Amino acid sequence: MKIKKHKIKTVKTTVFIFLLLCVFSAFNFAGQMPDKYKRKRIGEGVTLLIPDNFVEMSDEEIAAKYFTPKRPLAIFRSPDRRAEIGVNSSLFEWGEVGLESELSMELLMGFYKGAIANSFYEKVKFLNEGEIINLGSREGVLFEFIGAIPEDPNAIINQGGKSRYHQVLYSVYNGKVLIVNFNVSGTDYKYWREHATKMVTSVKI
Repeated sequence: MKIKKHKIKTVKTTVFIFLLLCVFSAFNFAGQMPDKYKRKRIGEGVTLLIPDNFVEMSDEEIAAKYFTPKRPLAIFRSPDRRAEIGVNSSLFEWGEVGLESELSMELLMGFYKGAIANSFYEKVKFLNEGEIINLGSREGVLFEFIGAIPEDPNAIINQGGKSRYHQVLYSVYNGKVLIVNFNVSGTDYKYWREHATKMVTSVKI
């Protein structure tokens, strides 16, 4: 009888600790979510709404995380480093400077949908396969997807597959494609979805 009571007490203690950890995690996660935004100038002639609690990544941070021949215009990250929003421009030219409004957004959408589908992710699930949106003086194409990298069957430690949620906006700027990319851990995307849309679609060129 005493053993049974001890087991019940142990179970109750375990449940209490688990609930306490859940509450603590919820408060900690809530502290990462955007509260206020500030419009920041990025490069020449581009502005974007960025959460006040986001930090701009240094050259060293960017170089350590991203192996790219061209440095992005800017990347900002959340305090816990799980969410990021970056702005970049393509290496190649797309159209002629000053004639961006005459370019076909359908052509841009088709090109980048194919590029996303054939990216380094092994699996891509589109939540939005391409939507043409108005950005004031010009248009852009918005995509939303989750990219997954399945678990490695040969890994010594099995950590499970990894995924990233993305909202990506493409528009034309100074004869090149301007890219605004928000991404976060795929398990967190439902919490960030609304904030991501607010940030990405706030771009002004």
